Amino acid sequence: MRYKKLIFGILGISLITITSSCKKTFDNLLNNPNYPSPATADVDLYLNAIQLNFINVWSTASDYGAQLTRQQQWYGPFYRNGYTPASFDGMWTTAYTGVIKNTNAMIPVAQSQKKYIHSGIARVLEAYTYGTFVDDFGDVPFSEADLGEQNTNPKIDQGAAIYAQVQTLLDSAIADFQKSGGAAPASDLFYSGNAANWISLAKTLKLKYYMQVRLVDNTAAAAIQALLTENNLINSASQDFVFKYGTNVTSPDSRHPHYATDYENSGGVGEYIGNYFMWMVAGQKYGGPVNFSGDPRLRYYFYRQSTNYAWANQQTCPCYGRSYYGSPTPTYPAWYPSVPDKTPFCVVGRGYTGRDHGDNSGTPPDNNFRTGWGIYPAGGQFDASQAQAVSLSMGGLGAGIAPIWLSSFTSFLKAEAALVLGITSQGTPRSLLLNGVSASITKVLGFPATVNYTVPSSYIPTQSQINNYDSLVVQNYDTATSDDSRLNIIMTEYYLAAWGNGVEPYNNYRLTGKPSNMQLALAVPNPGFFMRSFYYPSVFVNRNSNAPAQKTPGDAVQKVFWDNNPDNFVY
Repeated sequence: MRYKKLIFGILGISLITITSSCKKTFDNLLNNPNYPSPATADVDLYLNAIQLNFINVWSTASDYGAQLTRQQQWYGPFYRNGYTPASFDGMWTTAYTGVIKNTNAMIPVAQSQKKYIHSGIARVLEAYTYGTFVDDFGDVPFSEADLGEQNTNPKIDQGAAIYAQVQTLLDSAIADFQKSGGAAPASDLFYSGNAANWISLAKTLKLKYYMQVRLVDNTAAAAIQALLTENNLINSASQDFVFKYGTNVTSPDSRHPHYATDYENSGGVGEYIGNYFMWMVAGQKYGGPVNFSGDPRLRYYFYRQSTNYAWANQQTCPCYGRSYYGSPTPTYPAWYPSVPDKTPFCVVGRGYTGRDHGDNSGTPPDNNFRTGWGIYPAGGQFDASQAQAVSLSMGGLGAGIAPIWLSSFTSFLKAEAALVLGITSQGTPRSLLLNGVSASITKVLGFPATVNYTVPSSYIPTQSQINNYDSLVVQNYDTATSDDSRLNIIMTEYYLAAWGNGVEPYNNYRLTGKPSNMQLALAVPNPGFFMRSFYYPSVFVNRNSNAPAQKTPGDAVQKVFWDNNPDNFVY
């Protein structure tokens, strides 16, 4: 998205000594109405800037996580050089200057004006931002992060200590939301000033962060138990924490970022979806080939410009002749698993065309044949087998959502807690798993109506198809012979439900190693250790004398504090 930046200036005025007889004359001129002081700043404008900057940070973090977990394309080919420090400069700068700095400036003003919902929202978004930065980078500046000229070279704090402060921030936010007095926000882009929903989000985030430290913190289970017993969490779709994009094309472009990339008047789809993820949705449960009677979300998630591979040749799709669908005797790379027994190669079937994990080969002229983002969550086109090229005015016109936290995610988190921690106050792992699947399908199938798009009736999944999918999930769960296998089923369904959110799959993959059948990196026999954290941004290590040494390419495996799994745990 591209938004106009909101800049808040504070005028510094130097005063000279004047005679007392003139002082009274000039006193009333010292307050320039064109340059308001922080005490009189408009907290609604502050909040608007904080929320817009927050969604930009989240969107970037989501894309990187989705690339590493095979939802979106990651070119690689080696994990150590799949990204550069400069890749993270924009995300870092926006977080510290656009979210955290504005938040810390706004909260005292909001408190003085008794606008407690404003300050509570700011604390939640600051907590989420810090939590995400620990998850992505490890140890980052916190205690000295916003001291301004008092300290222009902030030191880093330990990730575990920051996580503790994140919980404190969320507690403070909850306390703010429970106070009375002051006006509600003029423009809350998430919950329209509904304090109850913000409280449920704050408590859900507390649960999320406690679950993420469960391997390294033996006190986390008690906190998880308390939150689940209270159950004031995001439990229904009406509470979902999403950012709603618009349909405006310019000044600013308010459309979903992936709609803006994929739907233009000419040029075709501008990016690749991961073949592995499309295959997991379309065919994995059904032995490999695409099954349109399978996952009810398939046609909502992805839009095909072509329903076959008649267009594929050595120029448009160089790998096709070696693939399962392009040759009766496919010749996969020697280190690549067979298809369809484990993962796809090159194409998925029925026209679904993305790119394999770590494929850094040249980009062929295939823009008019790539699969694009569908109606959910990008506000794109529903796939009714039209086989039409993308255009600027298709589908939901970009009025998609950023699914930051959905009620289905809460159910999967509860299922995980029930299975691995034995906390069953909200149900059995099996029932909670099914709750998550059902909530996800209901969300996706109901989404087109929210953007005034009508799905052709003949393509709407029947209740029988939905029931069959649910039955297949619980059947797989019931026949699993170990808790590890059961956890794999829970986390796989979480992964499938998280389309449009790469933050949670990246965290879940490092924490649990699930889904366990992730596609291998294609381009090289040995891509190196999986990136367990990102490089520090160049704007941090190059400009801060107290920044730690940059993680070297060989340290791409460097883990965040809550990840105590072996080096080769994920790949």
